[in-house]
Amino acid sequence: MRKTTETSYVERIGRVLDRIAKDADRPLQLGELADTAAFSVYHFHRVFRALTGETVQEVVRRVRMSRAAHVLRIERATVTETALAAGYGSPEGFTRAFRQCFGLPPSAYRTAKAPPPYRPLNTRIHYRPETGSIRLIADRKEHGMQVEIKDMTPDPIIAWRHVGPYYEVGTSFGALHDWLRKHGLHEHATGVFGLSYDDPGSVPEAELRYDACVSFRSDAQIPAESFPENVRVDALPAGRYACTLLEGSYRGMEDCFHRLLGLWLPESGESLDERPCLEWYLNDPSEVAEAELRTLICIPLKG
Repeated sequence: MRKTTETSYVERIGRVLDRIAKDADRPLQLGELADTAAFSVYHFHRVFRALTGETVQEVVRRVRMSRAAHVLRIERATVTETALAAGYGSPEGFTRAFRQCFGLPPSAYRTAKAPPPYRPLNTRIHYRPETGSIRLIADRKEHGMQVEIKDMTPDPIIAWRHVGPYYEVGTSFGALHDWLRKHGLHEHATGVFGLSYDDPGSVPEAELRYDACVSFRSDAQIPAESFPENVRVDALPAGRYACTLLEGSYRGMEDCFHRLLGLWLPESGESLDERPCLEWYLNDPSEVAEAELRTLICIPLKG
């Protein structure tokens, strides 16, 4: 009986989330949402917040701003057009609200290589602005990810150390690729990886550590004497990783890591290792559209 009741509540709140995702651009009254969930107004909001981790207004804001971020980057709408579509009377008010959610003004967000995710992250709600779909994840087992455990080999890499916001790592990748081309090493590369050492939720942005990496065939001749001081020859941290495929914009990376660590890991029976988290870039953002990007998101596991 308890499980049946829990399933019923999840389905009813799920209907409300679908309604919000569909009608977020117009004013939504608690009464009509309570009717959608078949709850009294008095009890509805308590149940909604308990299951989703946010108030109705916070979820509406999440949907509106996530949709606006998608429109800015993918549909290339102007800030003014996006502000009006999101229900703001002026670009200035929209810019203030957008910066609170993403940490960047809209103009900087649309050009960032790996723009920051919506804050705060929420493992219970998974909204995809590209499709307009929203999911309530009430059970950790229903995380919606295909996770595969892979063994990484210690391939030789050149690592370019980046210190600062993760959404600015594109600059370091660009500098690394320029340096490789300059020294005739680009043709020997076999893969592109990122190693993230810090949690952006607990370490100040200015202190975040990240390595932009390119792997090479073992027989490649790498002239270490010409390296800048922030670059080193190393080996990819080998071992077991739990991996899930992120399809689309890099802005989904932190959410993927958040769900792997917060939803998949506790139910997996696995334990984290002390190696850094890893991103494996399977295609090139200069060659494919943002929606077609494919990145393997990996967390290290003990052997």
